[in-house]
Amino acid sequence: MKIISKTKPKGTEYSELKNLKKSKRIVKANDDRRRAENRRVNAESRKDRRVKNEFNEKVGEVEILGFNKGMLLVRIGDVVEKRNLFHGRRTVELKDNLSFIGTFQLKLFGQMVELKYLKNFAEKKDEISWCISEGV
Repeated sequence: MKIISKTKPKGTEYSELKNLKKSKRIVKANDDRRRAENRRVNAESRKDRRVKNEFNEKVGEVEILGFNKGMLLVRIGDVVEKRNLFHGRRTVELKDNLSFIGTFQLKLFGQMVELKYLKNFAEKKDEISWCISEGV
């Protein structure tokens, strides 16, 4: 004996209801997939920002001591080192580009770093400019 439900829709109404439920299920699955992808992307971004901030803190501790014979004297930790200055990833005539002194670069910790990110750049900027222009 077949039991016929009185509340369940019949015929085309049933197929419309079934299609509506299926479309809702697909939309929910797509939203879940999108949210999971956004969480993954955000986690990667947080990790990249954390690594970059750690590097910037490390660079911020490097102190400029002066400029001598075409080399920049810097203190990295307890060690005083000489580093060559670059402008635009190549050595150029630094005298011609003194207006861009903040963008001069030196190699620190395996990467090229602009002078403006070093510890006491603001105080030493004029001294370095003068030394470069005079050829000291």
